[in-house]
Amino acid sequence: MASTNYNIVPGRYDRELPVSTKVHFKSSANSTNPTLVKAAPGTVFNIIIHNTHSGGGSGSAITLRFYNKNVAPTVGTDVPMIIIHVPSNASKELCFTSGITFTEGIAYSMTAGDALLDATVVDADGVQVYMGYM
Repeated sequence: MASTNYNIVPGRYDRELPVSTKVHFKSSANSTNPTLVKAAPGTVFNIIIHNTHSGGGSGSAITLRFYNKNVAPTVGTDVPMIIIHVPSNASKELCFTSGITFTEGIAYSMTAGDALLDATVVDADGVQVYMGYM
């Protein structure tokens, strides 16, 4: 699976998304943000992540973890299917040509640590996630 990092340019996509694509948006709470996007099989086509998490004032990378689950993940216990790291004060846009298929459901979490089962909270409004899925 190839991904590309580049500056966010509103309205620009590498390809047309299916007409039935839904959009998900979340701005982080002061937690690990366990989030259920879809409680049934689905496909993710693109993800945009903005990281302004301060990490105690010094800036901090964050980690977005995706889970193949039909309920919100138990952060620190559930093993993620996909892990995406976003550097401090950066944005990352990922487009998946054929989409990433989740057979159970689409769920994710946001943490301030890199360990596989990290459960370090991120700042409120420190991370914004946009996602196109169906």
